[in-house]
Amino acid sequence: MMRRLRLLVATATGAAVLLTGASLSAASATTAGNDISGVTASGTVIPTSGDTQASIAFQLRDPLGTQSAPGTASVSAEITPPGKSARAVSISYSPPTAPSEGQPLPTSQSGSGTFTIGKDDPTGDWTLNLKVSRGGAESSNTFSVTVSGDSTITGATVDPNPVNLQKGKEVKVSVSVSVKDATSVSAQLVSDDTNEYYDLGSLQVDGNGYYSGETFFSDDTAPGDWKLEVTASRGGRSLKGVGSFTVNAPSGGSSKKTKARATITAPAKVTAGKAFKVSGKVYRGSKAYKGKVVEVYFKKKTKGAKYKLIGLVKATSTGKFAKSVKQKADGYWRVKVPGTSKTYSALSAQKFVDVK
Repeated sequence: MMRRLRLLVATATGAAVLLTGASLSAASATTAGNDISGVTASGTVIPTSGDTQASIAFQLRDPLGTQSAPGTASVSAEITPPGKSARAVSISYSPPTAPSEGQPLPTSQSGSGTFTIGKDDPTGDWTLNLKVSRGGAESSNTFSVTVSGDSTITGATVDPNPVNLQKGKEVKVSVSVSVKDATSVSAQLVSDDTNEYYDLGSLQVDGNGYYSGETFFSDDTAPGDWKLEVTASRGGRSLKGVGSFTVNAPSGGSSKKTKARATITAPAKVTAGKAFKVSGKVYRGSKAYKGKVVEVYFKKKTKGAKYKLIGLVKATSTGKFAKSVKQKADGYWRVKVPGTSKTYSALSAQKFVDVK
């Protein structure tokens, strides 16, 4: 039975911010004839840890005044979160060079600014006040800046949950994750009590913000509490979601088979039709799986696509393998270690390769 995972944690692990690039609408300007226009904001997202820097950009009208009322303008700013005190906005602005005598004065000049958003700040409409000083007089130009929560990872499931291990058999475990506007998503299944884990690698794009992957649990997998660890990348920012599920020991105990494991490497991008290598290493227990023949599979990045066997490759005496392959479309690679009467089968992590 499939149960919804309880999402426990969402923590930011990257320094870059999400760029929203949203235009702002003017609120109630306090003076006639706004001095500021074309205001935009980026990075207006509540971070899940620490602080982040958001940015604004703007256009100042008549930076050197007019022919009838010349005068160089300066700009300062502050922003006020709902229910909190105003905080400073660091403004980067320089007036334009005065034109030659008889030439028209410039009608606008661009500027920018930054302000801090903390993990405990509120979402909603923040009030941005851009103040323009001209010849001792000051005007206020107010705008509404929408600050949103960073809820990239919105849900996840592990199927089945709980995972009931079966003696002498392997249990297929599937993962589905809902992530908003991600460029890539990967996952691992990790035991709370031991150092055991299953690496699913890059999850498959299923469309509409859903990603999926699968692996197989052997009957000697550590029972108890486990975590689904999801890492999502969006706009140069890396976020992590952690959900919990349970693994139950098999009735009658585990068999005496030895566990196998496989790693996989492949380039992130390749040229269509040009040969490249899929490589890795296979293990039996903690040692190299000498001379083991592994299966190499590929699946296109299209909805409903299935893995197809591309070929076989034999591991060396140190367990290493490499196969030359070609690819015409974006897709996923993985290798399988076939099982025997004494050794479990194993799947590598899934590796996504982009075709240029």
